[in-house]
Amino acid sequence: MQKLVIDIGNTVTKLGVFDGKELLCSRWYETIAPQDMEKIVEKYPSIEAAIVCTVAREPVFLAKSLSCFSHFIDWQSYRPDLKIPVKLRYEHPQTLGRDRIAVASAVASLYPGENVLCIVFGSCVTYNVVDSDACFLGGAISPGLNMRLRAMHRFTEALPLVDIRQARDTDCINNTQTALYSGALDGLRYEVDGYVERYRKRFPELRVVLTGGNAGYFEKSLNYQIFAHQNLVLRGLNEILDLNGKE
Repeated sequence: MQKLVIDIGNTVTKLGVFDGKELLCSRWYETIAPQDMEKIVEKYPSIEAAIVCTVAREPVFLAKSLSCFSHFIDWQSYRPDLKIPVKLRYEHPQTLGRDRIAVASAVASLYPGENVLCIVFGSCVTYNVVDSDACFLGGAISPGLNMRLRAMHRFTEALPLVDIRQARDTDCINNTQTALYSGALDGLRYEVDGYVERYRKRFPELRVVLTGGNAGYFEKSLNYQIFAHQNLVLRGLNEILDLNGKE
């Protein structure tokens, strides 16, 4: 059965079409529009089920356009009735981002019986720990790369806004642009190293997984074996949609 999964984040909307566990296609949109949905449905007319997960405002047209499918989950707020493949060890589950639950669901499916730290590099950086019993244990949230750069510019009088996409050599930090670039990028690398060391003391057999739009800045620079996965939120939503299929 073909399924449509949509993750509406703070910066971009991610969309995927699955056939069983196989991801047939994925799309990223700054702003999703009705014609985008029409193109997907035209290309994949066999879609029968859909799920939408949002941490931001859902476009008004979306729920209406997806309600035509035989099974549709509109996941905008906490749903204690929703089946998920992980147990939430979180003090207030209703405050937990749906995207983090989806990431934990994907990790539990991909690495059953393992202790996993999944680091998501998005608008914010989230550290998501799933233990070998498929329990989501939570983890820190910190500002993402672009948020760090924008904050230094926004909350000072003289510091410029640096584009993270313009690579700079941080071996020699002798100008303001490079200083800001290094502070954001290298500072986050040191933060990641610190959290990995912290969780490896607790879980000696720890798998470290990276995902998110800015994960590429860290795949080759971290000093330990890591596994990079794109579209983990989409894969987790697909798992949740399967668990909550029509009886």
